[in-house]
Amino acid sequence: MSTIFQNPIPPYPLWKRRFYRLSRPVTEDDIQVFQDNQELVVRETGSSQVHIIHKHSLLEIYGVIGEDELEVFFNPDTESYSLGYLDALLMTRF
Repeated sequence: MSTIFQNPIPPYPLWKRRFYRLSRPVTEDDIQVFQDNQELVVRETGSSQVHIIHKHSLLEIYGVIGEDELEVFFNPDTESYSLGYLDALLMTRF
């Protein structure tokens, strides 16, 4: 599978990685809603900026504005809760 995200480095050892195809490209508004008073880091890559949102030590969401894909790292010890939280979050926007 080809992806815009390169060199995956999990935020914590043993965290799992998953990709999500979205129904439309990510916007700046999506990033702001996902952030919701949580930590936001912007990493510069060659041609884009990756917005990294850390959610309550459950998830890290990586998004690029204008792309229709998210990269998500999650804690495998809380997998069902973390992915349920992510599904609910995505349903509010996509």
